[in-house]
Amino acid sequence: MKFISVVLVMAIAAFAMTDAAPQAGVTQPGVDTWLEEIAYFDLEGGGIPNAYTVGCGWDGTDFWITNGAGQAGGSTGMFYIFDHSGVISDSFPQNGAPGWGLRDLCCDGTYMYGSVSTAIDYYDISTHEKVGAFTGPISPNRALAYDGTHFYTSSFSTDVYQLTWDGVSGSTAANTVWSTAATSAYGAAWDALNDCLWVTSANGTGILDQIAADGSLIEHHTLISGATMGGATMAGTYPINELYVLEQGSPDGMHGYDVNPDALDRDTWGSIKSLF
Repeated sequence: MKFISVVLVMAIAAFAMTDAAPQAGVTQPGVDTWLEEIAYFDLEGGGIPNAYTVGCGWDGTDFWITNGAGQAGGSTGMFYIFDHSGVISDSFPQNGAPGWGLRDLCCDGTYMYGSVSTAIDYYDISTHEKVGAFTGPISPNRALAYDGTHFYTSSFSTDVYQLTWDGVSGSTAANTVWSTAATSAYGAAWDALNDCLWVTSANGTGILDQIAADGSLIEHHTLISGATMGGATMAGTYPINELYVLEQGSPDGMHGYDVNPDALDRDTWGSIKSLF
């Protein structure tokens, strides 16, 4: 009896970003066919007063967007809260985070985590108050994602670290280099549906990396040609199949993409192998 196995390989490529003033990106995305852009909203026109947005996270209901108010003469970075349709509802300080403030965000359902210098601060998603912090492996810990057990971080590098935190504020998370497959990491989002990590780049390539659960590269994709990208997050309702990427463009904006594996089109499989 012959057993036929079809291996499907999907991908998206790497993140990176510079901490100079955000570069203008391309506002019309050149998206891989199986990725459909399902949402876009203008962060600057939507209520953020300057072009210094860097990170994003989803708390189960709303997006949290970070903004380096210190780059525009402010004393601290800010959080801005947007609903799923891109309407702003609140803003509040990042507890004194200077300069670029918290780079990228991720959420465990109770706390929103944000990376600043070597620290990873965390905030109560209900009260918006800072609760504590722990120490990561690099300075700054730019990209940030959480898979339900481990955190992931990187900083303008091909190396992605996997962190194991003991839950104690003030402690240092154990870490290991989990993957070297990123392009030049700035933002990250763990995709439970596809069991992979998406990583954005801010090096002006518009590359988004998709990295498998074992740390191996699935594929590099050009998500928005020439774009400089910041943070990334998964969003929506269960099963969560929406990937949002912050673009540092003119204006800064959030792009949402459908990453439902069932949406893969036959003509876009490309390098899929059939094993007999």
